[in-house]
Amino acid sequence: MVLKKLTQIYASTDECKPLLASRGAFSIEGIHPSTFPFIVATAFNHAPSQIIAVTADYHAMNQFIACLSAFTSEEHIFPYPPLEVLPYEMVNPSSAIERDRITALYQLLSGNPVIVVATVESLLRAIPHKEFFLKKGITIHKGEEYPFEVILETLASYGYERETRVDRFGQFSVKGGIIDIFLPNCTNPVRCDFFGDTCESIRYFDPVTQVSLTETDAITIYPRRELLLSPSQKEQLKKALQPVGDSSLQKQLDSMEKQSIPGIYDLFPIIIPGTTILSIATQPTVFLCDPSQLKAKLAELERTYHQLYMHKKDMAVFPHDSQILLGDSYPEIEKQAVRLQPFIADSSLVWQLKSIPSFQGRIADVRSECSKRIDEGWHIIVSTSFEGQARRLYDLFGEFHPADTFDTFNPDTPFTIVISNLHEGFEISAIKTLIITDHEIFGKSYRKKKHFKQKYSRPIDTFLELSPGDYVVHINHGIGVFKAIERMSAGGVERDFIVIEYAEGDKLYVSLDQINMVQRYVGLDGRQPRIDALGKKSAWNRIKQRVQESVEEIAHDLLKIYSQRKALKGYQFPPDTIWQEEFESKFEYEETPDQITAIEDVKDDMEKSQPMDRLVCGDVGFGKTEVAIRAAFKAVMAGKQVAILVPTTVLAMQHYNTFIKRFADYPVTIDMLSRFKTQQQIKSIKEKIKTGTVDIVIGTHALLAKDVSFKNLGLVVIDEEQHFGVKHKEHLKKLRLLVDVITLSATPIPRTLHMALAGIRDLSIIATPPESRQSIETLVIEDNPDIVRMAIQNEIQRKGQVFFVHNRISTIYEQAQYLEKLVPEATFCVAHGRMHEHELEEVMVDFINGRYDVLVSTSIIESGLDMPNVNTIIINRADTMGLSQLYQLKGRVGRSDRQAYAYLFYPKNAPITEDAQKRLQVIAEYTDIGSGFKIAMKDLEIRGSGNILGREQSGNIMDVGFDLYCQLLEDTVRNLKGEKPVHIFRTPVYVKTDIFIPDSYIADEKQKIEFYKRYEACETLDELNELTREMIDRFGQPPKEVVSLIAMEEVRTLASQLYIDEIIEDTKLIKMRITRESKLDVKKLVTLIQKDKRISIDRYDKEVVNVVTGIIPPEKKLEEIKKLLQLLS
Repeated sequence: MVLKKLTQIYASTDECKPLLASRGAFSIEGIHPSTFPFIVATAFNHAPSQIIAVTADYHAMNQFIACLSAFTSEEHIFPYPPLEVLPYEMVNPSSAIERDRITALYQLLSGNPVIVVATVESLLRAIPHKEFFLKKGITIHKGEEYPFEVILETLASYGYERETRVDRFGQFSVKGGIIDIFLPNCTNPVRCDFFGDTCESIRYFDPVTQVSLTETDAITIYPRRELLLSPSQKEQLKKALQPVGDSSLQKQLDSMEKQSIPGIYDLFPIIIPGTTILSIATQPTVFLCDPSQLKAKLAELERTYHQLYMHKKDMAVFPHDSQILLGDSYPEIEKQAVRLQPFIADSSLVWQLKSIPSFQGRIADVRSECSKRIDEGWHIIVSTSFEGQARRLYDLFGEFHPADTFDTFNPDTPFTIVISNLHEGFEISAIKTLIITDHEIFGKSYRKKKHFKQKYSRPIDTFLELSPGDYVVHINHGIGVFKAIERMSAGGVERDFIVIEYAEGDKLYVSLDQINMVQRYVGLDGRQPRIDALGKKSAWNRIKQRVQESVEEIAHDLLKIYSQRKALKGYQFPPDTIWQEEFESKFEYEETPDQITAIEDVKDDMEKSQPMDRLVCGDVGFGKTEVAIRAAFKAVMAGKQVAILVPTTVLAMQHYNTFIKRFADYPVTIDMLSRFKTQQQIKSIKEKIKTGTVDIVIGTHALLAKDVSFKNLGLVVIDEEQHFGVKHKEHLKKLRLLVDVITLSATPIPRTLHMALAGIRDLSIIATPPESRQSIETLVIEDNPDIVRMAIQNEIQRKGQVFFVHNRISTIYEQAQYLEKLVPEATFCVAHGRMHEHELEEVMVDFINGRYDVLVSTSIIESGLDMPNVNTIIINRADTMGLSQLYQLKGRVGRSDRQAYAYLFYPKNAPITEDAQKRLQVIAEYTDIGSGFKIAMKDLEIRGSGNILGREQSGNIMDVGFDLYCQLLEDTVRNLKGEKPVHIFRTPVYVKTDIFIPDSYIADEKQKIEFYKRYEACETLDELNELTREMIDRFGQPPKEVVSLIAMEEVRTLASQLYIDEIIEDTKLIKMRITRESKLDVKKLVTLIQKDKRISIDRYDKEVVNVVTGIIPPEKKLEEIKKLLQLLS
């Protein structure tokens, strides 16, 4: 919206006035497509109304929206995407697409002035009539009455899923009088707080922290998806489908009772006449972006829809393709629309809006062009999508005196730099304005995005995922099985206890106010641990001691290596040059905060005199390679050679292509040493390495051969070190003592291990996903050729490519032939690890260059390949693969800003193991970006830990569980460094009152445990008060048992700060044990004893202070103790 003023200036020109005076049916010719969003925004800003802009496809729609946001407020722009699933395949679109569509539909229904950006397919794909939607939707106003139960029934009927905690779109939860809902049209979920049937407040809240953000006066609850049938409509559809008796429709018949009916978008025209979104809107103006392209796209869509109908019509009752895609209505729409056309046909109305050439990094030419234009009275606007680039442009064009803020446009200033999402620049002759983007200046297509929103990767507390039957570790008693949370009464006082079962059925009851003694057991690859015995039979202390000794050994070794490196003298690289800054400015994406930190860490290490040895961990596609590229550039600028070591030839080739592309503008010689090269070529490259004519060499373990000698090696980058053998690792160990080394790892390292190794291993974690990256829509389904065909066709239709993973070399060619028959219009190639190197190279290069649509491959693609054009992966026999392997394979797609799909197939009518079911369930559940850091990825994390600690530590992790292992390691490291281990002191407090969280307040056990654990961990009253505020915000006013719990935790927190040993309630008094370690003010205590006769030293035990309270309610006693402790602080 930064350039909104520009549209207002242009609206007053003679060139623009005819458009603004027209009501559709208008043609503008000879204008560049980059100007289309500007024209639409100008019309909207001049007279806000409902506008529907139509683009060719999903990608063009997203780009149009990004550019549009530069000229008008984002709150008025709504995408209306195509379903992204082919018709007649009985599959519904992703929840993200459903959300966008329902939001756009209800915005149009509301009559609000909006710009809805559609594709030609979404414009013409049939939807029900206006009345179908108008019957749905309720508005809730603050301070008014609504039947509480009716709201809950409405939410369920609208397709919202009832959960215990709301953190995803389409969910709702009920906690007493509080209803949390994640509506389709809201960025954050909303919290409605009722007293009886009166809505007292409506607040938006953060889905991650669950804490309220801002208040609002009213909300409208729309359905979760656009096609929700009434009971009578469902019955009608059921009757229409039943006579067919087709097994393929049985699922639809079975799911009629549910809100989501598979294939409903294909089936609804059987009972409801279809129409387009134009009939939903209020007097809309339609803008067609390049009608000739739209017509060509429509013809292609009509062919596809008809072919699919002909293929399916004999199998089931389906509406004709002309009832689903209403192509016949397009000519009439075109007659009434504003047509934006790049070519001149016969119109006399040609606007002077022109594209501008790319300067390809020739900064002097840009300066010259700007200077000439400014002299002629032109205004120059330079646009970039992120602040770092804006700062660089400010430095480059300082001579034109731009403002040093980039969020406003001043039409009186001849030269302005702004941050916007514009993809391409253009010139507006009518108002003498030239817009240039960094794309035109540097010749690179920078990814455009909204302002970077930090996605915090807070460590997942493994305890919150606890379910009955899970293994847990009690620090003093060992590994047992969590059975349940039970409320028990002892001495007339009720408490909540965790029940843990040990060997021979023995049970341990742990009060939930001592929950920090218990950890969730995380082991290795789903292997089951040995359950310990209680009492004398227990071997736990012996096991813990053995692991402790082993931990001391590894910590000692790590510390020794670290100390040796600190004592060595390596090459000290000079600070960054101007070339380094220019090179970094040409990175075509915006760096994430974690990525920037990792880059700075690496460069700081290089500028020190000790050899660097840094491990950079990050999920797949999070930008580790760019960290290595910048370090390599720094090394080459200092006259040093760089070696990049990778585990596979395919990955070597990909890195080689990436480096060549990034270093294209610089005189840096890059080569590759792998089995893709002939013997003659390898010999020649080795000679160049020896003479120093190669600056950067990328290779597999061939780089570690004895006959490879570098003239002046300064930096080694190792990608996925765990894939190298023992011999190679020994060679690498020696290298580490001589040159700077960066190791890249895609297996995530848990933060607990990171903390434990702080100070003895240099680690950088990149845990922030790129902003434009979308989560991967994951479907776990039984074998279905129709869905395979649909998935491949759908990806090809949007000009993408597909990975088909078949992990058996013996049958891979048969599988490829079967797929060729299934989807004859697609082209296929095959890749596996036993192919001849040149054949494999040829296949991979051809696939990367787009010669094939589908790569049928074994899991050879698992490691590190980056192909942004591949956004669908189909995994055959997913039930035979491990969780981490599935996760790595899934990570091969979704590397661009397009929606990615992963189809995980398991055999039809064949039993699969319980473990395989669990794995598939987990991989389907965790679709969020960076979910490799979640507990569901635990075997990945442990593998990552193995990479750092060595495989020999795996047994120790199995014996005591991962969390306790990390705690032992951290304590040992601190001891060896002469520091005190960090243990939070907690004072035991025993009071005779009911202290628990009743189910009527927090029903969900996971959230209940979360609050017990968080209360237990509070170290200050401020933290405790903040937590209490959050609990009241989320669950309402607490009952008396919870009030007592809060009061006890306040006493415990104050007592713990003073290191009071224990506090015990007796009949008429409170006993406080004060030892030498206690930190209370003795003088204050003596003064209090002198002033207040109720306080005295116990005559039998001089470490105990007695406080006489008399017979008063327990909550009053807690209040008395709290006041006393505050006086002693």
